[in-house]
Amino acid sequence: MDRIHPKIRKMNDENGTVLSLYQSTPYEASAPGSNAIRFKNLIREAEEKLSKHLDRKALKEQMEILQDLQKDTVFWNDRSEAFALFLRDGELLIYNLSEPVEDMVVVQGILHLLPLLAAEQHISTHYILDISKDRFNLYRGDGSNLTEIEDHGLLSFNELFPDFDADSNVNFGSYGGIGGSAFHGHRSPAEMKEIDKIKYYRYLEENLTPFFKKKGHHVILAGVRDNMADWRSVASNELYLNEDLGKPLHDFDSESLRNAVLAIFEHLRDEKIQQGMDSLAKGLADGKASTRLDDIKKAAEECKIETLYIRSDYHDEEREEYDHLVRDCFQMGGNVVMVPTSVKEMEKRIAARFRY
Repeated sequence: MDRIHPKIRKMNDENGTVLSLYQSTPYEASAPGSNAIRFKNLIREAEEKLSKHLDRKALKEQMEILQDLQKDTVFWNDRSEAFALFLRDGELLIYNLSEPVEDMVVVQGILHLLPLLAAEQHISTHYILDISKDRFNLYRGDGSNLTEIEDHGLLSFNELFPDFDADSNVNFGSYGGIGGSAFHGHRSPAEMKEIDKIKYYRYLEENLTPFFKKKGHHVILAGVRDNMADWRSVASNELYLNEDLGKPLHDFDSESLRNAVLAIFEHLRDEKIQQGMDSLAKGLADGKASTRLDDIKKAAEECKIETLYIRSDYHDEEREEYDHLVRDCFQMGGNVVMVPTSVKEMEKRIAARFRY
């Protein structure tokens, strides 16, 4: 997660006691209120911990916010796999997560962001572009939910070229389309359909790619192989992931689609972490990295951290100190990488690659 959500970063830069609460919210058809009940138990723990830092009036105000949320059925009916909640001085931020987390309540002077970073690093918000020869469907996914985007304003092939009969057997076509340049010529039906498809893909690329760039989320392609290959011939932006779903979206059920998307993001994460480990090893050899906490804290004071690496099995007693380093790293424009314990190259629980 190279950039943390601006509102979370702003809260993290402020002073005062803050509550960080994480909860998984699995769907349980037999007990639809179970997540709200578990949250009630967590806010009891939060009250106990906050009472050691806040006066009675401030504590009452904070607890009323949490209790209102616990009773909000709309909130509990619209959950993803998990959420992170941050509360400071009456300001509440909730961040949906795409994978389960360990339920926890942390009260300290800084946001506890490490579980959020680990979850976002695994699978983040993305788009699925399901492309066929003359139409497309666009979806926004977050790992657990898939929502079709229908207000994109783009046209299907037949809407774009209403005066052209794509099923005609004649070998002469002439059309201008809506806002398009005229085309005419003699060619076989197969050649005609292929050229028309590429023309349509160029129209889509010109309009979809700026949208994807603005949102900044990765795009996963779906469709038959030939169509995806033709799309890549006209759209080469790095937001389109190299790995695709391999078939049209309608060939998946919800579980197989989720597993396919997770596999793509796991591979992407593993590649990035391996690149990071290679960079860290080179930095250690060149004196431009360290696994010593004192060196890393000094580099943070000098705004020299390029990438901070934290192993996911950090100890509780290290948590607040690591959270401070995360905040410092983001303030200087650096990156934070949570490293799974399966990565053997990361022998220490913390390391940093320096800018120079």
